[in-house]
Amino acid sequence: MKKLFMLFFALLLFFGLVGCDLGKTTTTTTTSTTSSEVTTVDYAPVFSGVQDVSVIHGVETINLLEGVSVTDSEDGDLTSNILVEGEVDLTTAGDYPIVISVTDTAGHNVIANFTVSVVIGPDEVKALQDIASVQLDVDNLALPLSGANGSKITWKTNRPDVITKKGYVIQPGIGYGPVTVTLTAKFVNGTFSTYVPFEVVVQGREEVNGVTSVVEVPFEGTSEEYVVPSQDAVKLFYMDNGNLPYIDIQTFINLISGAIQSDIIEVTPVGEDGLSVVYTVEYEDFDGSIVSETYSAYIDFTLNTFTVNTFDFFENYVADTTSDYGEGLNYVDAAYVDGNEVTIPLGYYNFDLVIYNDGETTYYLMPFHVTDLLFAGGVYYDVYYNGEKLWGIDTFSISSSDEADIALQEQIRTSSLNSLTVPTDIRWASYNFLALTMDYFYGLRNTYDVSSFYEILSAQAQNLLTYSDTGFYRAIFEVAYEMDDLHTSHVFTGYYEEPFDITLYQSDLGSKTMTFYNGFWGMQDLLTTKFGGYSDSDIPEYRVIDDGKTAIIYITGFTIDTPDAFKATLDKLPETVLNVVIDLSFNTGGNVGAVLRIFGYMTDEPIQYHSQNPADGSAVTYFIESDYVPYDYNWFILTSSVTFSAANLMTSMAKELGIATILGKNSSGGASSIGAIYTPDGSCLLISTNNVLSTVVKDENGNDVYVSVEDGVTVDYFMYNVTDDALLIEKINLAQNPA
Repeated sequence: MKKLFMLFFALLLFFGLVGCDLGKTTTTTTTSTTSSEVTTVDYAPVFSGVQDVSVIHGVETINLLEGVSVTDSEDGDLTSNILVEGEVDLTTAGDYPIVISVTDTAGHNVIANFTVSVVIGPDEVKALQDIASVQLDVDNLALPLSGANGSKITWKTNRPDVITKKGYVIQPGIGYGPVTVTLTAKFVNGTFSTYVPFEVVVQGREEVNGVTSVVEVPFEGTSEEYVVPSQDAVKLFYMDNGNLPYIDIQTFINLISGAIQSDIIEVTPVGEDGLSVVYTVEYEDFDGSIVSETYSAYIDFTLNTFTVNTFDFFENYVADTTSDYGEGLNYVDAAYVDGNEVTIPLGYYNFDLVIYNDGETTYYLMPFHVTDLLFAGGVYYDVYYNGEKLWGIDTFSISSSDEADIALQEQIRTSSLNSLTVPTDIRWASYNFLALTMDYFYGLRNTYDVSSFYEILSAQAQNLLTYSDTGFYRAIFEVAYEMDDLHTSHVFTGYYEEPFDITLYQSDLGSKTMTFYNGFWGMQDLLTTKFGGYSDSDIPEYRVIDDGKTAIIYITGFTIDTPDAFKATLDKLPETVLNVVIDLSFNTGGNVGAVLRIFGYMTDEPIQYHSQNPADGSAVTYFIESDYVPYDYNWFILTSSVTFSAANLMTSMAKELGIATILGKNSSGGASSIGAIYTPDGSCLLISTNNVLSTVVKDENGNDVYVSVEDGVTVDYFMYNVTDDALLIEKINLAQNPA
């Protein structure tokens, strides 16, 4: 009985162990030669470090397994095998359950649970209090940079053209409001940070009420290129007792007769609120037929828009200049890419157009400076207003450094307004005028990824609109040089101060401009080493090297007289000369007509001149022949990083047409012609215009594609030192005898 009981107990214990998994596996092994048993136990994995966690709301990341590990007596460390279920939203306070599990090789699955509590920390409490205290009033907008509880605040805006990141409000244009602006503030308090959007509604500007005064001022023509008669009295109009002058459009067109062909322009009222400006030009086409071209503009005085059928409207009524910049050139053919119709929304730029009835006379009024920009800006002639007198001036005088021209620049800025402070409405008008000009008349406009130049100008808005007169003029100066464009520069300040100059420092220049000047100074050093200086008196007219076979002709700039001087130099060369190198390595540009005329002495093939207008998408190639007799030389052009503008164009044309081999360093670029603009305060800037000089390449379908030469021309043969005669001869020989 005792043995039976013991056997029953053993069986019960055996089945109990096998039938109930207590986290281990038992294996019994019995040998045939002995009655003893060996038992092996396989235990389940064991977690450690599992506990509830509290984190501060607003932290960016959390490691849910930090401090957690799991081991198995058979498999060892299984921490890397842990599976996690559950998520934690660190941006929302609350309790988040987390489940972790692991399975060993024996199939044991072990589960553990813990809770992550996202709690509001003391830093966030302070920040929330600071957030709640922010109240934005568009009529007196102030963006706080810190909170009472220690939060640091920085701001971003989705519409910098309406509200700058500094909180300066710029009302949308007439008919373009209201605008909802989202200002996003970043609050940082201790370890906590968050972004909070605030919406502010900004109303658009209202139209002017009407004319409140009319004055008559004299007009004096000063241009030597255009014969524009002076006048004793020209009517200007002022709105709402303001300071911004308006002029009747027909009056302005007649005023600049001589710079433009005013007699061919028809100005006709359309309905109750429109004005049509149309002219037709006739010319003899290349096949001898007579061609008529009509250019038109429509001005809507309700919508405040100015629509042209093509940007050619702004230049094809130009009158002849006194100087013949195309002497000896014959245009024998042309290929055109037609431009598109363009509507300029003047109201968007806060310029209101006004129809004013004075008795039986109706005046169609436009802000004076806008009128000058639209009707005179494309012909290199402008009318300058100094608050008491109108001056007719040409761009050649403004861009000149001659003493007489500098004296004229000072004279036109001298008036009774020199002692006054720049009025607020003139500041606004100048700001808006810059945006309008850069959006529609700046040749490099498409290189900026912005919907409007307001986005760029807004960085200077508060300075332009609130600083002292000198600070205001300094801001306009900085606008010019922030373009980092060698064709855009500041010429002079306006007339609300005595004429003064602003010194340009290296710190005012952008990286592209500084690269040019570093090359310029390097060329000065090289020329000084070679010739003892770098002025025109130091650099020789020409030199002959290579045992008389090669002549170098130095051209440091292009003027109307340069082609004649070039021919005179060619006539001096000895008969031994076979190669002529035109050295443009210290040439920063000048008159394009001079470049075209010089080609007449280099080839009898038609010269191809390409340009495009990014404002309306038009482009043209002119095929030009010269009356000049070309000289029979092997032509080379020597360039450097200083070779700019018209010199860059000459390099591009010579390379494209195969007229010359290009040696030296890649040219610096510069594709646009320059033009002058005058802001309502009287400041003058030179800018890159929409006449963008180009080269033509073929696309994959064989179509012509116009490519700006703004970024320069790649040389055929590189020279690390463009003043080294031996290296120059080596490259000429290599070009003539390639390996």
